[in-house]
Amino acid sequence: MKNLKRNFSIVLVLFSLLYFAYIVYFTQNGILVGTYVSETANHELKVEKMTKATYGKYMGLKEGDLILEVSGKKPTSENIKRKYLAKAEHLKVKRDNHEIQLHNTEYISLNNSYSFFIYIIPCIFFALSLLCAFYIYRVNRVKNTYSAYILINFLLFISIAYLSAGGVTRGYEINRYINLFTFLNVPVLYLHFLYQYFKELSIKFSSRYIVNILYTLPIINVIIEFIQKYLPSGIITNISNINLVTFLIEITVVYFCIIYYGIIYRKKDHYYLLKVLLISNTVAFFPFTVLYIMPEVLFGQYIYSAIVTAPFLIIIPLALVYQFVVNKIYDIDFILGRIRYYSLLSIIPTIGIVWLSIIFDSKRADFNIILITLCTFIIFLSVFYIKELLDYKFRLKRFSEKYNYQDSIFKYTQLIKGVSALDQVFKNLKTTILEVLPVSKAYIFEVGADREIIYFDKQSVEPNWRLYKTEFEKVTKEIGKIIEINQGFLIKVGEKGTSSYVLLCLSSINTPRLTRDEISWLKTLSFYTSVSMENVVQIEELMDHLQALKREDANPVWLKKLMYTIEEKQRSDL
Repeated sequence: MKNLKRNFSIVLVLFSLLYFAYIVYFTQNGILVGTYVSETANHELKVEKMTKATYGKYMGLKEGDLILEVSGKKPTSENIKRKYLAKAEHLKVKRDNHEIQLHNTEYISLNNSYSFFIYIIPCIFFALSLLCAFYIYRVNRVKNTYSAYILINFLLFISIAYLSAGGVTRGYEINRYINLFTFLNVPVLYLHFLYQYFKELSIKFSSRYIVNILYTLPIINVIIEFIQKYLPSGIITNISNINLVTFLIEITVVYFCIIYYGIIYRKKDHYYLLKVLLISNTVAFFPFTVLYIMPEVLFGQYIYSAIVTAPFLIIIPLALVYQFVVNKIYDIDFILGRIRYYSLLSIIPTIGIVWLSIIFDSKRADFNIILITLCTFIIFLSVFYIKELLDYKFRLKRFSEKYNYQDSIFKYTQLIKGVSALDQVFKNLKTTILEVLPVSKAYIFEVGADREIIYFDKQSVEPNWRLYKTEFEKVTKEIGKIIEINQGFLIKVGEKGTSSYVLLCLSSINTPRLTRDEISWLKTLSFYTSVSMENVVQIEELMDHLQALKREDANPVWLKKLMYTIEEKQRSDL
């Protein structure tokens, strides 16, 4: 099965390359596929035939039209490519003995915004998908997992769906079927990848039965699309809404699976992966689903067109590839905390600007309050977030925290205030860190001057620390030094003579990178621990000395003074 999937992936890569070349050729030459024209004796162009989805219909052309001028000039051989109309930016057309002007504001060229969304971004998206697929293949030569090939197919399907969505090539009927099949398979492949990926981690996520059912939906929709042209008119109406509803159902199933298993595994280590998937899935599909599909299905009018909202889908492959190939991921909670805070700050200025826009511009025909609100809110949110990044880079000043680290440090100091043994200090330290950071295990090791590593927590099972022997040697240079590893981190928390004490924190999965606040918080904890260790060690040395004096039956003057002071203190307390 794995070899079959690998061979299918190779075939799909070759097909996508050929399809990409086909798209580039027709777009660069401005060929309107499906708009058939012929040259008349007067060197004019006559529209002979137009397919259902040809781009010529979006320009306003009709069968039988005579094209008198193209961009202010007589039609030439450059305007006919393979019997199709080409390079038609502005047309002067004769229809029913009347001359009309057709100004194609959505002309496919490299110098307007429409081509940026419908041609340039899909090409960049395809190139990135190929690059990611190649990188996944390289990584998978070592891992050799089945999910890698599903992810490659997902990337190729979503890029082909994006390439075939619009532009001059939409006139080919087969192009419509390619677009529909790949578009509806995107959520299915997404769910299939998640199912297989977690299965390889020995974690249940969804079921193969659900995946197989979803795989039948694109096939059914393609069949309906094919047979509806042979059926009497009116039997199948609004076929585009059927396709959009199918996509919405698939997305809903994916959301349900992620949320459902996120609730089940909320106390497990891999809950964090599900949370990252849910966030990336929401950011990617929210604009396309909420701003295009739902308004189009419910009201027949979208808020933002598909060519504007579809680019957000690039977040899904990038997020999946990032999690698939890297060992450490960024802390999504840390980022979301800041976004929530800045979203709240953005509401007030957004309301103010929209209110002013309503007062001064509401009479304009193209005034759209929803678009203005969304754009203003996103601009303010971006400005606030970028401001914090610049503040940290140039002034190193923090303005928000993921947790209340000050309270956590205060609680820790209260815990270690009355301890009298090293194991109690380390126990409180481990408890504090496990409560805050996404790690599930913490161990203390003693590293001698000769680099000998001794496991300190004798009461628990010794972990496989030998994998991190090099990190143990590096982390002992200074108190508070942190070295991150795939599934956690090491930090030096104190010294005793020539020996160093190192805390090893681990999780059963790869943990997110430590944030700036977490690193600062850990360093503070390590310094408090170091001071507490010094006090405990001094008390232990004093007690050992007193025991030695007792055995020797000695009674020095300083001991008498100490005992007298202690007795006086007890009397005053009474």
